[in-house]
Amino acid sequence: MICRLTGRLATVGEDAVVLELGGVAYEVLVSAATSAALRPLCGGEVTLFTVHYFEGNPAGAHLVPRLIGFLDEADRAFFHLFTRVKGVSSRRALRAMALPTHQLAAAIDAGDLGLLTSLPEIGRKTAAQIVTELRGRMTPFLRASPAPPPATELTEAQRIALDILVRWGDRRADAQRWLAAAVEADPSLTEPEALVRAAYRIRDARGA
Repeated sequence: MICRLTGRLATVGEDAVVLELGGVAYEVLVSAATSAALRPLCGGEVTLFTVHYFEGNPAGAHLVPRLIGFLDEADRAFFHLFTRVKGVSSRRALRAMALPTHQLAAAIDAGDLGLLTSLPEIGRKTAAQIVTELRGRMTPFLRASPAPPPATELTEAQRIALDILVRWGDRRADAQRWLAAAVEADPSLTEPEALVRAAYRIRDARGA
């Protein structure tokens, strides 16, 4: 069972990435939210927490091994829970995870059928089923909203990086904390793309 991969992120597509390690290239299926977060990290080393499964009809003779990757263990745990809902297959769950996990968890906890039915592959009946089965079990996936760091004047590059992180679904307070920590660790960061990569390294290191 392959549960984690660390290697060079060679390519990033809309629904899959290629991770190179030890001379082997692995195709890893990802959600739209994960793809967006990985795009600025292309070419660098990343760690993906993976689910290894076989796709196809178990009664048939042809089963294809697949890998699904997530940026942290919480996302993977949410996926496992999500696929326990009746009618939500691995592929369907992956396509539906078009928003960050904490936003999906909040929608489920609030019974927000409007948001859930806006997701790919999720109709109103399935959305109601998701709420029925998972509501009250989302606490581990909800992010707290800590106070933002003290206000400081941002450079133009830092403002652009902050806007990118917020557009990708991260809370502004979280993004500000990650960027502040990244700049403190490496004051030479002056390009938005480098700042975004550094901010996500801080996030992954802290498990935030």
